[in-house]
Amino acid sequence: MEVIAMDKGCYIGHNVLARHYGHIIASETLYPQGYSSDWHYHQNPHYSHILYGGSQEISENRIQVQQPGEGLYYYPGIAHQNIHYRVDTKIFNLEIESAFFQKYLLEIPAEAAMFSEKQQLNASGLVRILREHLFHDDQSALAIHQLTVELVTHSADNAGQRPGWVKKIRPLLYDTWNQDISLQALAQLLDIHPVTLSKYFSKYFHCTLGEYRRRIKVEKALTLIRQGKYSLTEIAYLCEFSDQAHFTKTFHRITGFLPKQYKGL
Repeated sequence: MEVIAMDKGCYIGHNVLARHYGHIIASETLYPQGYSSDWHYHQNPHYSHILYGGSQEISENRIQVQQPGEGLYYYPGIAHQNIHYRVDTKIFNLEIESAFFQKYLLEIPAEAAMFSEKQQLNASGLVRILREHLFHDDQSALAIHQLTVELVTHSADNAGQRPGWVKKIRPLLYDTWNQDISLQALAQLLDIHPVTLSKYFSKYFHCTLGEYRRRIKVEKALTLIRQGKYSLTEIAYLCEFSDQAHFTKTFHRITGFLPKQYKGL
């Protein structure tokens, strides 16, 4: 099987809006309906946010149907193939060169992060980076650098340096995202003291427990918005927000977009 190495900043589709922000390449890319790519890999790590359409992606480890609204991470050198692109597929890609990691003394997020289904890539900055890319003024490069540092830090897999409960709590929070659950109950499920959970959660996840659960709701809302099947009022209800105003406020604070603005992209 021949595997093609993609050049820096290049994707299978056609870039319609690409900009360089000092070792970061942000681009919006269109993909033809029904197209199937050759097996290929990217030489730099990159993130993708699917705005429209999607495809079926095949790699050695899995087959995944990609949906609008999803945030994805790609580790460099991992071969994959995308087949059966849907109509009007449009993807925002954020490619990060090695010099960026060296400049900010960051580690490239591990290969395992590419296959994790429970990550908050969108709510941890990818959609905010998209907003800055579209806004594009004299402060956008600075903002994108800061947001990319935060995104990479969030994506980094330092499981070997963390206590066991840290690995367990992420799927637990996703499984209980729409349930009322107390600090005491979470601690009991993790078999740790509530004080330990309260004291150290922010250290490992860079936000509070409440904020983490809000981000899960926003991640779910992003996917529902891009599917185009529901009104914003219905999405607020489906994602367990108390009302439309709470949904709008939380969505805007986390993504930088109002739900209506994001829907209209």
